[in-house]
Amino acid sequence: MTIPDRELRLMETFVGLLSDHQKDFEGFVRDIENVRYCHAPIDTQQINRCEYALRNMEIRLLTIHNCIHAGRFDADTLDKLVQTKNAWVGMKNRVDGYLGEIHHIIGQTSAALRPVRDALAV
Repeated sequence: MTIPDRELRLMETFVGLLSDHQKDFEGFVRDIENVRYCHAPIDTQQINRCEYALRNMEIRLLTIHNCIHAGRFDADTLDKLVQTKNAWVGMKNRVDGYLGEIHHIIGQTSAALRPVRDALAV
């Protein structure tokens, strides 16, 4: 199975812009860290930013994985891609832990306030 020309060009563009993607990825991590460490409130806007960050992190990880397995890049580029992917996976794992903590807090708060909300709804 061969990779279509357009897909190869897109992967080459992605690799050409790798330093920009690294900065973006780090920014996505910071968005989630800001919520976890109380630099930004846990409100709808911040939850949406976290969701946006998570989606973009996942798509970049998928793309770099595809670039690594495309068989189109020289050894130096391939090494850089693998190192970047490993760094991103580490950051993503850390963020997944933060999101788990945030989700736990939101769940506990909702459960604690449910009786109050139910009483007010009557």
